[in-house]
Amino acid sequence: MRPILLDKTKIPYDLVTKKLNAWYTSIKNDQVEKAERIKKEVETELVNMEENQDALLYYQLLEFRHEIMLSYMESKKIDDLNSSYETIKEIEEQGQLTGMLEYYYFFFLGMYEFRRKELTSAISAYRIAETKLYQVEDEIERAEFFFKVSYVYYYMKQTYFSMNYANRALKIFKNYDEYAVQTLRCQFIVAGNLIDSLEFEMALQQFLKALDIAEDIKIDHLIGMSHMNIGICYEELKDYDNAANHLDLSIKIFEKSEHSFLTKALFAMAHVEAKRNNFNVAQEYYLQGKEVAEKNKDKEYTAKFKILEGLYFANGEYHLINEAFSYLADRKMFADVENFATEIGHYFHHRGNLELSNEYYRISIEARRRIKKGEIINEDQPNSIDSNGIQ
Repeated sequence: MRPILLDKTKIPYDLVTKKLNAWYTSIKNDQVEKAERIKKEVETELVNMEENQDALLYYQLLEFRHEIMLSYMESKKIDDLNSSYETIKEIEEQGQLTGMLEYYYFFFLGMYEFRRKELTSAISAYRIAETKLYQVEDEIERAEFFFKVSYVYYYMKQTYFSMNYANRALKIFKNYDEYAVQTLRCQFIVAGNLIDSLEFEMALQQFLKALDIAEDIKIDHLIGMSHMNIGICYEELKDYDNAANHLDLSIKIFEKSEHSFLTKALFAMAHVEAKRNNFNVAQEYYLQGKEVAEKNKDKEYTAKFKILEGLYFANGEYHLINEAFSYLADRKMFADVENFATEIGHYFHHRGNLELSNEYYRISIEARRRIKKGEIINEDQPNSIDSNGIQ
């Protein structure tokens, strides 16, 4: 992070603040090129701005938020954010952030922790931000907060909380035509929760509508996300041909921009092809996806590719699956543990290996218990799923 040096030629700080707000809006809308352009303009104006500490602090917070956007849109390594994080953490610890700036700190911190897949830390940050939400007068900003929280709870399979926050965000966004992108994202979360509720047909219809909207507004990464989600729905419905077709479309879109969701789409495609018993094709996607995950230091999908390797591409090296489960459980990602363990239990059951089948069914049941008990959002609870199953 470059230091901002002030001279004494005065540009009113309120004019710079307007430019900072425009930068933040472009960041929220994932408009990478526009955000980069405004960022450069802001940096030029800050040099000549009349001295105002809050404007400088706001700049540093937005620079952090900008880096988070790039980690999402361009698969920038999450480790690259550490320097920005340490800078604003030091500022917060010195007590320099008050009012809205303090809200932004904890809000952005929640996003950062989520990108690192430190889910309990993300929830903790969002909880603190929510106590300061009363200071936020802009209802669009409140809706943005509700959406981000709904996404973390969706990831944790805390369906009630996720739907509650998603619907609160959707209620606001749908009143503004210019926030079609945000409306679409909320619909993704609602449909994702329908999948978790086993309402696959309803979820599929939601995602198909989302695809129509994404194509109308011509935003490639949203089109790619729609195809990926449709593919995942078809996978749940065991319609693997349609699943593969939509996942292939999503992969082609994400490859062009090197979007962070490329890893997820490659994983889903490898998984679908393995279920279709197309193991040679599945292995090609597995190898490609594993390489992308390792290149981007994506620890979540590096672990998940171990599950595919242990199940389909290794010779009985099931310890790889357990290593992946250990990573996921350490980060309270019990929803993933439950889903994969159930699937693996079925896999071994159909092959007559009742001992392994029962082991993974037990892991699935324990993960489900942890989700229902709500330990996923309780930072004081110890992890009860180790690399060998259940303690």
